Amino acid sequence: WKHTHNSLKEAFGDYESLGLVVTRSEDRSTSNPDGIIGSGSAAQVHKGTLVVKNSRTNATNTKMVAIKVLHPNTRSLVERDLELMQYTTDLIDRFIPLEAVKMLSLPRAVANFSDVMKRQVDLRIEGENLHVFRNNFRCSENKSPKFIDFPEPENGWVSEKVLVEAHAGEDAAPISRYLADDSPDGLETRRKLAGPLLRAFLKMVFLDNFVHADLHPGNVLVREVTNATNPRDLHYTIIFLDAGIAMSLKDNDRKNLLDLFRAVVLNDGYTAGTLMVERARYEKCTSIPGGKHAFASEVSAIVSEFHDRRKKGLTLGAVRVGALLGRVLDHCRRYGVEIDPAMSSVVVSMLVLEGLGRSLDPDLNLIHAAMPFLLRRGAV
Repeated sequence: WKHTHNSLKEAFGDYESLGLVVTRSEDRSTSNPDGIIGSGSAAQVHKGTLVVKNSRTNATNTKMVAIKVLHPNTRSLVERDLELMQYTTDLIDRFIPLEAVKMLSLPRAVANFSDVMKRQVDLRIEGENLHVFRNNFRCSENKSPKFIDFPEPENGWVSEKVLVEAHAGEDAAPISRYLADDSPDGLETRRKLAGPLLRAFLKMVFLDNFVHADLHPGNVLVREVTNATNPRDLHYTIIFLDAGIAMSLKDNDRKNLLDLFRAVVLNDGYTAGTLMVERARYEKCTSIPGGKHAFASEVSAIVSEFHDRRKKGLTLGAVRVGALLGRVLDHCRRYGVEIDPAMSSVVVSMLVLEGLGRSLDPDLNLIHAAMPFLLRRGAV
């Protein structure tokens, strides 16, 4: 608690007189006296309240907030480790003149990883990411029903070490709670959640090019909203948390991803593979007799295997798109076709989301969900 208090005071001064109160128990013998509602590798989150004044009426109201605070010395520890990694990879790249080592582009991969980690230890970046996501999904619009939501950072309450954001609400539950309900009603609820979850990710990848890259189940909440006219008709809002890691693909990698999805639909992996070679910043296929053809042919074989499963239906239960992308990236490694490290991060995120979606509804048709986004007309 002392570290949390000092961080808040350093960031905002006399924060309690400004209206921010951390919810704490007077009974210090309780299991959670400091109101901690979550803790990860970089930060912990406290529940609190914030007095907010209406600029037009001067009226005040008190709202529930989540207060995210970096752990002690997080930045210095991360920077020390990253410097060691960068130094080591620079040495390997410089003094081991092997083609396989050069193709791995280790310094570039570590630089990309460093960028990701540094975003985690500056909560101002997470605040900015939340604003982008909320704008992309139009979270501030007073619309009903709202399928996707992101917490709103509180204006004036964001710093490098502290982020104050709107609380998701006591009625919001981890999505893992729904995964454990195998009753008929539970399975029906899971089917209702799977579609918006998958479409939200497809929108991030194909329309917005701004992808939440840390979407494990612990960062996904569900809020049940009762229909005012029909109390038995429940609506579900999916809330994404912890937006510190967000990825955007470079134009060529984004085109490659689009081409691979289209290739599954059209069974034309050969063209997708050829374009990947032609767009690569670094590749050695063209320096090997028949290399470009061999690479494109292998991509074609992978895509054909997945395309053939359309006979069974391209559902999340039958198809592993994340596995397809992983195999294509493995071929890129073998043939020396360089892919930006951000692409790998997006593929990992897709693997996680695909697994979560499969747990919710294995019968959800992936192509039906993806097609509008491939045509740039998708909506959540």
